[in-house]
Amino acid sequence: MPTPRGGGIGFVYTSILAVCFYALINNYLFSAGFLVFLFAALVVALLGWLDDRYNLSRRVRFLVQVLASAAVLLFVVNLDIIKLPALFEIHVGISGFLIGIVFIAGTTNIYNFMDGVDGIASVQLFGVASGWMILGWLWNEPLLFSINLILFISVLAFLIYNWSPAKIFMGDAGSLYLGFICASMPFLGAYISDAHEIRDTLWYGLLLLWPFLFDGTFTLFRRFFKGENIFKAHRSHLYQRLNILGVSHSKISLLYLTFSIIVIPFTILFTLSNEFYKLIIILLILFLSFSYVYTVMKLEKTSRLT
Repeated sequence: MPTPRGGGIGFVYTSILAVCFYALINNYLFSAGFLVFLFAALVVALLGWLDDRYNLSRRVRFLVQVLASAAVLLFVVNLDIIKLPALFEIHVGISGFLIGIVFIAGTTNIYNFMDGVDGIASVQLFGVASGWMILGWLWNEPLLFSINLILFISVLAFLIYNWSPAKIFMGDAGSLYLGFICASMPFLGAYISDAHEIRDTLWYGLLLLWPFLFDGTFTLFRRFFKGENIFKAHRSHLYQRLNILGVSHSKISLLYLTFSIIVIPFTILFTLSNEFYKLIIILLILFLSFSYVYTVMKLEKTSRLT
């Protein structure tokens, strides 16, 4: 039986309508930055839905994603400073706009690429949304908390049908939408909270999305240095390599759910730590990430020997 795709459009419209209703009754809806954020996310979801139906060209997809990313940077928060805790802080000026576009559009696509086994894109959203809910509660920012609570509940309802064996796939409509939302959340967080700037909230977003970002970025560089076409379809992601080894969809999704849960306390500690300990947290997460790479490679080697 063929499995329908494009089911993510259900939680797209559910979450957008619920967020608009909440914002309206709490007098948030007519904030320009907030409206642009919602509209850009909806446009990206529509792009994914059209791609699910008509297989749009790569150029069209890229152009729309760049325009949506630029809208967030122009009307929500621009990336003006890049910071590496305890080491340096750079005022990037106008180049920060280009870096921001690369980050948002790149993260959106990584999320889309990582949606390859039943449930994995949903469980990553749970980690990201849970982390931002905790930060929204700690910062006393009900809008930030509520947006992520609505996303969490909407995707949880979808996961009932998307868990292995999946009865429906979210498709590009769902994965591009979630990727764009997760990539833009640090900018929205800085926009909502006067006490927190993008130089810091960007790190919170990076850490909460780390399981997908690391797998996607590591695979991209690995394929590039091996001389492979990085734009060509492949099965080289770490989670795909586990699946090739015989690990089931449900076990892989549970593994990435575990990763997503683990990074939440690291993120909260990061927000509360001084610069030195922030750097230690980053190095520790990198160590654990490459330990995961080593484990996958060891399993592959053992499989070849047997």
